[in-house]
Amino acid sequence: MALSSGTKSEILPITRRDEEMTPYVADVKRNYIFGGICGIAANLSLKALAEMNSINLFGVQQICRNSIALEQALAAISSIDSEVVQMRLDRVRTYYELLNMPFEALLAFISEHGDLFTAEEYTNLLEIQVPGREIPADAQNRVAEILSG
Repeated sequence: MALSSGTKSEILPITRRDEEMTPYVADVKRNYIFGGICGIAANLSLKALAEMNSINLFGVQQICRNSIALEQALAAISSIDSEVVQMRLDRVRTYYELLNMPFEALLAFISEHGDLFTAEEYTNLLEIQVPGREIPADAQNRVAEILSG
């Protein structure tokens, strides 16, 4: 499941729980309780692309906006490291923004930042239909060649 349209409203009860616990539970323990939320959301967002058949520019923009809203909401939880949250959700936004790139630009990105995503994640980028984007028949072989080199 990707970041849904109600992300911010869904996370607010979590921030309230954190506020209620603050006087009674140490930061390190609250981080243990709430710290994994961002990682789970980021991983699910990346994996959600494999379940989609197609996405358009507006879908990409909505996912990016939702990740920003989630980042802002999680920043309100004092026990969570906001730099880690930003890094993980920036990765989600970068991943989905790659869908808006022409294939040759995507290859250039992979050449420079190949280790940012897994081979499977790059493959998922190629398999989803994006209106106006053409993916050549040998695309997966070309990506595999870049990643192996």
